[in-house]
Parts: sequence; structure tokens; C-alpha cells
Amino acid sequence: MNIHYLELFYHVAKNRGISSAVRKMPYSIQQPAVSAQILRLEEDLGTVLFQRRPFRLTTAGAELFRFIERFFAQLDEVASRIRGTADQRLRLAASGPILRKYFPGLLAALRRKYPALRLALRETNQLEAETLLQAGEIDLAITELEGKSPPGIKSCVIVRLHWRC
Repeated sequence: MNIHYLELFYHVAKNRGISSAVRKMPYSIQQPAVSAQILRLEEDLGTVLFQRRPFRLTTAGAELFRFIERFFAQLDEVASRIRGTADQRLRLAASGPILRKYFPGLLAALRRKYPALRLALRETNQLEAETLLQAGEIDLAITELEGKSPPGIKSCVIVRLHWRC
């Protein structure tokens, strides 16, 4: 069994589909390549791992995902610890307007103060950011508050905008 096929399956299952996985994967790969490699994995295993439309893992797919999920989810973290850079990484999600308007200056200041910082940015809204925080996929989110945060997520107001019409 090819471990790269397992990694692709992990991303497809985690993102609930091939198209979504291709857009969110940490490296560039085309959708036809992912589809072909997932088919090879299914051939190797002799079973279908997920229903394509609408996306749904089969029983075998769910079992395989449970088995590989922890390994692939923690791979970057383990690599960072081995490199000694675990504390120099920040996975941040923010809304598009915040990323475009406020982040260029903040990013330049962060780079000057912490040159070894590895920053991963992700565009999102409050609801998706909360889901990513709860899943441990990001460390920090900066979004417009659209309501109260769920239990377990600490939020604070860093800027209050007052609009006049």
C-alpha cells in the first residue's frame, strides 16, 4: 500500500471530497491526479472507500480514516518538534478583509521581530474558525464577531469599529 495514497485519502476524507481537498491541501496537486491515486488505493484494498456524490465514507473508508487520521493530523507537529521549531509556528485564520487590509503591516512587524516564525494563514469566517480551533487545526483566529463563541473558545475584542450612516 502506497503511503502517499493514504495521505491523499486522509485529505479527501478530512475535507469531505476531492475538490475541497485539492483546494486545501498543503501542496499543489491536480484533481485528476488525486482521483486516479484514490482509485489505485481502492484497487489495492479491493473496496470502495467513499461515495463520491454526495460525499460519504463507506464503512471501510471510515475505518481506514480512523486508523490514519491521528498519524497524518500530527505529522507537521512532530516534524516541528524534531526540528526544534515547534514553538516558532503559528497557524492563524482570519477573514478576507482582515487579511487584506490589516495583515500586511502586522506580518512585516512579525517577520522583523520573529524571523524564524513559520506562519500559516487561512481565510475564514467566525463559524469556520471556531470549527478549526476546536479541531486543533489552527492556533489563533481573528474574525469579525458574529455572535457569542461556543464553550471552550476564548474570545476578546481587539478593535471596535463604529459605523455612521
